Amino acid sequence: MAAVKGPRRYTSPVREEQAARTRSRILDAAAELFLEQGYARTTIKDVADGAGVARDTVHAVFGSKPRLLTALIDARLVPDGAVANVTQRPDAQAIKAERDQHKQIEMFAEFIAALSTRLRPVFEILRTASAVEPEMAGVFQQMDQFRLQNMRVYVKWIAARGPLRLDTRRAGEHVWAVTSPDVARMLCDELGWSQAQHARWLADTLTSTLLPAARD
Repeated sequence: MAAVKGPRRYTSPVREEQAARTRSRILDAAAELFLEQGYARTTIKDVADGAGVARDTVHAVFGSKPRLLTALIDARLVPDGAVANVTQRPDAQAIKAERDQHKQIEMFAEFIAALSTRLRPVFEILRTASAVEPEMAGVFQQMDQFRLQNMRVYVKWIAARGPLRLDTRRAGEHVWAVTSPDVARMLCDELGWSQAQHARWLADTLTSTLLPAARD
């Protein structure tokens, strides 16, 4: 007697593509609404209407408004979702592979400046959300700690190519401070620096902070 088989499980590329497009529309709508009217005033229904989907769809995909915001942050950090951490992105791994410390820092500065341009508006949403939603206050703190951990990873990559002026732990703290979204906000959003100017300043500051002075 033949064994009884359960229902066949399969994945449909068409359905997966449709789901990805729906998710993207929801995230785009959420980003626009959070920026225009603030996190606190934006409802799930507002997001659903902006994305052209049912409110239940937003709940099914993201669960809650806080989870929607964290998904938006993740999407800005790793747009294609192909890696779990921003340090694993190909442009980050290129920094690791570079053998010259000065070039590493220049690449890192350009990488961070570009990342800041994409992430800074969402970071400001998170900041305001943390003031009105206890769950988001915890997320805000976690983001800062994750960023510190990542900065220490980048510093270890640079230290692997030559000596530093500081031990790697303290160097990571310096990089964490210099690359803060708050610093980028002051320079770019308040003073009007371009992304290229921000990157150049980062490279100059980190080179003088991290690398030993060149001997004559």
